[in-house]
Amino acid sequence: MPPVPNVSSEGLESLAPATSKPSWQRPLIRVVSLGVSTALLVFLYRSIDMRMVGQSLRRADPLWLVVSLSMIVPITLLRAVRFYWVAPAGALTGLGEALRLTLVASALNVFVPGKAGDLIKSYFVRKRGGGSTGVAVAIVVYERLCDLFGLIFWCMVGWLVARPVTTRVPQAIWPLLGAIGAVSLVLVSSQRVAGLSRFIVVKALPHPKLRRLRNLAEGWPDLVQRLHGRRIGVVLFSVFLWLVHVVQMWMFTLALSVGIPFTVCASLSAVALMAGQLPFTLGGLGARDMALVVLLAGYMRPEAAAAMGILIATRGLLPPLAALPIMRPYLAIAIEEARGVANRNRPGE
Repeated sequence: MPPVPNVSSEGLESLAPATSKPSWQRPLIRVVSLGVSTALLVFLYRSIDMRMVGQSLRRADPLWLVVSLSMIVPITLLRAVRFYWVAPAGALTGLGEALRLTLVASALNVFVPGKAGDLIKSYFVRKRGGGSTGVAVAIVVYERLCDLFGLIFWCMVGWLVARPVTTRVPQAIWPLLGAIGAVSLVLVSSQRVAGLSRFIVVKALPHPKLRRLRNLAEGWPDLVQRLHGRRIGVVLFSVFLWLVHVVQMWMFTLALSVGIPFTVCASLSAVALMAGQLPFTLGGLGARDMALVVLLAGYMRPEAAAAMGILIATRGLLPPLAALPIMRPYLAIAIEEARGVANRNRPGE
């Protein structure tokens, strides 16, 4: 069994009010996310030939299939390295713990919308003495913004080089994505902007009852300041990480024997992956598949695009399977502490 940090209830109590939702909202969100994903998948597969989807998968090139799926291993390792790099010094015992928490978070993300499972990383970073609760939560946000920039970077490079044919997509989406990528880069790299955000939050939330929210928001400039000279390195590392992602997407097309240029695949699959990050679906299912069929209509049959969506879905299933043997002690601690917090906050006790 892997070593688990020694924790007490104070960290979870400080983290829970700022990040959790009322108990009735959590199952409702899961049900809605599952319903939306199911509805999108039913609509998609009623409009295409399921037998041809199955044929595309059965005829997949075994070698390219194995190589493309095995890319999940370096991707997961690279994510763990970045997490270890972004976390404050001393917050993690080593790269091994960063990898374990990355796997545990990926397993939880299968069941919760919006990748909220990543917050378990914040909890254990906080308990290892990695700064305030705000800093711990800011780590997750920082990684998300780095991911967004890295993904948009390759999306825009592919679009500028290949100018992919997307008759069903408004052309305005490309400059919009470029603007979002630029904003993401400024947010993760500029300490001045981070300081400005602290000033805005303090002015916008002056009421004493909003102190917890202010403290949480102030974690962002604190984290940016802690990273200091590492910020550019983390951004460049994220660009490389997402290059590995888009190479895997291209390998899926090779496995399915679909002739599509790498730059086109990089650009369009990046947009589909962003669609899969929308919080109203479960693990991106449905939204990502629909986006692939629409975006790749000029380059492959809908059935081949749907088969590619199934292969992409395995990216979110294999790491959680690897996490099963190690996640129990982490979840046991988090659940026990959550129950203790709930009992202490119960009215009349």
